[in-house]
Amino acid sequence: MHSNPTERIDRMEAEGLISPEQAEMLRASISVRPTIAPAAALAPVRRSSALYLLLVVAGAIAVTGLIAFALGTGTEAIQDVTRSLNEPEGHGAMNKTLSTFLAIAMLLILPIAIWVWLHNAMVGKEEAVFEAWAQTESNLQRRADLVPALVETVSRYLRHETETLQGVTAARGQAAEQLGAAIEELIRVDKEMSDHLRALSRDALEEENALGALFAAQSQVGRGIGGVLAVVEDYPELRSADQFLELQAQLEGTENRINVARIRFNEAVAAYNAAIRRLPGTLVASVGGFRRKAYFRSEEEARDAPELAFD
Repeated sequence: MHSNPTERIDRMEAEGLISPEQAEMLRASISVRPTIAPAAALAPVRRSSALYLLLVVAGAIAVTGLIAFALGTGTEAIQDVTRSLNEPEGHGAMNKTLSTFLAIAMLLILPIAIWVWLHNAMVGKEEAVFEAWAQTESNLQRRADLVPALVETVSRYLRHETETLQGVTAARGQAAEQLGAAIEELIRVDKEMSDHLRALSRDALEEENALGALFAAQSQVGRGIGGVLAVVEDYPELRSADQFLELQAQLEGTENRINVARIRFNEAVAAYNAAIRRLPGTLVASVGGFRRKAYFRSEEEARDAPELAFD
């Protein structure tokens, strides 16, 4: 149960439990690794946004200095502050210039500070989306790693039954064919799901169609596993085997973690999308290159979600 999935596939192929084509599809399905690299993918956007903020700050400082210089040029080069303060109702030209400078600086710095705060808040929400997606991807990978174990367990049992049992009834033979077909279908849909996951680009989280296709593919894998387990009900010896029970528990736990991770991802996406659409966040988002993220769901699947029979 704890051997390397690739070694498991090689062993099954060498023993004739699966065909070379099936072995190749299984190898492809377990070779999926996280393909979205948030830091690397968003580096150009973040650099341009940071450069924009630096230019704004530099411009604000320059404008403040020019205004202060313009106000100061009308005063005497060397002021007698004591004489100015002793005059009736006098405030001192230097104090007045300093107050004006500070007021202008505050008017310029406050919007910049608000802009920086909003920008950083959006970065944090976007990183939460990437983190939630990484958890979803990790659980999909975990399930892909368990599929070869399920295939091996069932295929080995079928081979053993075929070689040792004599006079198999027609009903038993039909059940064996159904189980073999279920295994074949599981291998196929697992390969398709891995292809969708591997094909994700850095912009995939912003594409409804890409995540919708991946959701449909992973739902097919869930139905494929459920189909295999349903046919296994006709094999009490296999169903009650310790190895199969352990594998079944792991698959059930992984399926639950996938659902939880998907819900958390969609919640993170909802918070992020709302932040970039609200004012004044939408202004920061348009300049900083923040784009709407897609949800990992399908309307059709949401209305008719597949149920796995883990019992």
